[in-house]
Order: sequence, then structure tokens, then C-alpha cells
Amino acid sequence: MRGCLILSVLALAGCGEHLGWNPNYNFAATRYGEYRATREAALVTGAESPKTIPVARPLYAPTAVQIAGQNPVPVPATMGVGQARAIRPAQAATPTRPANAPVVIVPPAMRAGDQPPL
Repeated sequence: MRGCLILSVLALAGCGEHLGWNPNYNFAATRYGEYRATREAALVTGAESPKTIPVARPLYAPTAVQIAGQNPVPVPATMGVGQARAIRPAQAATPTRPANAPVVIVPPAMRAGDQPPL
């Protein structure tokens, strides 16, 4: 039983849950990060937790320029924008048989020789 307990503690410690990558434990220098730090401190100390939760409105959402860090945002090379395409005019198809002729579905090897007619 003690071995299972030790293994579970080692597995939990090895997963790196509290190393900062988990968004549930991210206390960044934003209004929401400050709210989380204040709420966490209130839960630990028994003090009053904050009443309002700061929510980012779509109006204040970061733009593509702010996310990319430069303006204009460069087009990725995988989009194929810089490649020139060679366009050739389509050639008209030449009909090899009349449009109303029957379609031959039997290969020539089966139509030749002493085969009975189909």
C-alpha cells in the first residue's frame, strides 16, 4: 500500500503541474491574473474574496498586429502567395467518334478470332 502511495506522489510530482505552464495556475500581470492572486489569497487566509471578475470584452481583444508584433502581418510562406502560376489556354478536345455512336466496352482481343459475336 505504501508503495502505491509513493508511486502516485512521484507521478504527480513528475507531471509538472505547478511549473507555470498550466493556464489554471497562471497569475500573469493582467487584471484577471491580479483577480486570481487576490482570490487565491482570500481562499487561503479566509478573507473576503473579490466580488467582480474582470472579463475581457471583444472590443478590447488583441488584434492580429498585436499578436504578431509587427504591421503589416507577413503572409506565411506556406500560403503560396509569392508563387507565379503559368496559365495555358485550354485545348479543344477532338472527338474520335461521332457523338451518337455506340460505346465499345469489349477489348479488341475479345472481338477478334473465333469468339462468338456478342
